[in-house]
Amino acid sequence: MVIDPIAEIECEAVVSAAAIAPDAKWLAWGSEDGVVRIVDLSTSEPMVLDPFNVDDSVSHLAIAAGDVIVVGTHTSDLHGHERLGGRRWSHSLGGGCDHLHISSDGGLVASIDGGRHLHLLTENGVNRGRFTASELIRLCVSEDGTKVAVADDEGNVTVLSPSGEKLYGRETESEMDETISAMCFLHDGSLLLCREALGLTQAEVPQIALERWQDGVQLHIEEVDSRSVVLVPDGTGALAGQFDGTVLCISDDLQSEVRWKSMYTVNDIQRYGSDLLVASWFHLHRISSDGEHLWQCEHTGLVQSIITSKDGSRILLTGDNQNDYTRENRMLLLDPEATPYVLSEDFDIDEDLQEFVTEAPIAAPDEELYADDEETIASLLTEEERGLMHKRHEVDEELFDMLDDEIEQLAMVQDDTPDLFTNLDDEDFVSHVPPSADAGQDQIVSAKADGTATVLLDGAASSAGTQGIEQWIWRDGDSKQIGKEALIRVRLPVGNHTFTLTVSDPSRESSTDTVTVQVQGTAVDDTFDLLSD
Repeated sequence: MVIDPIAEIECEAVVSAAAIAPDAKWLAWGSEDGVVRIVDLSTSEPMVLDPFNVDDSVSHLAIAAGDVIVVGTHTSDLHGHERLGGRRWSHSLGGGCDHLHISSDGGLVASIDGGRHLHLLTENGVNRGRFTASELIRLCVSEDGTKVAVADDEGNVTVLSPSGEKLYGRETESEMDETISAMCFLHDGSLLLCREALGLTQAEVPQIALERWQDGVQLHIEEVDSRSVVLVPDGTGALAGQFDGTVLCISDDLQSEVRWKSMYTVNDIQRYGSDLLVASWFHLHRISSDGEHLWQCEHTGLVQSIITSKDGSRILLTGDNQNDYTRENRMLLLDPEATPYVLSEDFDIDEDLQEFVTEAPIAAPDEELYADDEETIASLLTEEERGLMHKRHEVDEELFDMLDDEIEQLAMVQDDTPDLFTNLDDEDFVSHVPPSADAGQDQIVSAKADGTATVLLDGAASSAGTQGIEQWIWRDGDSKQIGKEALIRVRLPVGNHTFTLTVSDPSRESSTDTVTVQVQGTAVDDTFDLLSD
């Protein structure tokens, strides 16, 4: 069963972020071209309104209270815009916006910048707080906006107040590396997270587990078979979309029940009444409370998230087929209450060929198309022909008996053929492994009195692959080449700087990695007199 979208919105660029207004009367989307476009949904046909530009390519977009469009960019600041394009406020970020979450009431805006700092703002851009702790890579905000949780790349989790004050933390086990794959706050303010150990664990320690924390105390822990890609609060428990395609309903004591299973990873889940909306592969699925598949809708690209209005009356799907030759940039606007229908087997046949489609003949239920009625056949033959037919059956039986004896004899003979794969190492099957660039960790340094800082860019941790690294190339944010060694020193003024390392082997296989350097301090006029220099 399938449903059709009520509108297909063609997009002139790849959609990098999108949001739909709470009242479902308009939506906004941004792309790498730095343009935010507004679509009016209040009319029978969606109508594109005047767009507005931001300083850089759009990485994140959300709608806060008062219909403020919060726009995060790849390397620039965080902005708050009116629906008609006027900019209300801007907030300075170091290295762009990597993560953006807004509370359900739209009153708390949380963002992690490129320097891995957490910024907490109101919908009007007023700074409420800031938090810094190693490499922050994951962020979630409670629905009422009273708590914020951040996780770093080592599995440490910190729960904060809306002003950035630490409430409590969850520290990783010292003897093993961990990662947090998903987090969400439950109805009572407790934190549910899925953690995965990256190395071997002891027998009593689960490799992948769900954990529930409250005020610094672990209330429950339960092992699961696959890591959670998305966790969504639901009643007193939560919904979980797993990497292996399983959809779980989780109770408050972390007991889980399988609601549905997809063949592909679950990218997003949302509740719709008693049913579930599940994004997986190229489809959005609607699943009933008893696990029945009600309908699906297909997008031309991989569906990454389910964007719904606050009342759930409209669903926006974005996707990217990641093919530069056949890339179709579009968004689908859905009505979840649309009437589903059965997809015809010849739905994808061109209209001009439909007249040639014919139905295949169907045999009657009691018709034996392949019956072997020897008596009927024998009645049509002469006496001599009937004798030949019986003689042929006797010969066939003798041949089958001889064949069975030969198969049994072959099975008893030991196979002395040498194994061609004996004594071959696994490395003999690897034809070529390209190098892998590692530009090092992001850096935050303080400027000297002259307003500059000397920084070491270290790419020595790059992997050489099977043929070794033949060439090292460092480039700055303007793609200007600045060095050809694994380690180089650069002198930088106050500000945010991005550098890219490219390594290549003799076969011209290459890899790139980027590092961000933030120089803090007071900027100094760096002009100088050539005559006195």
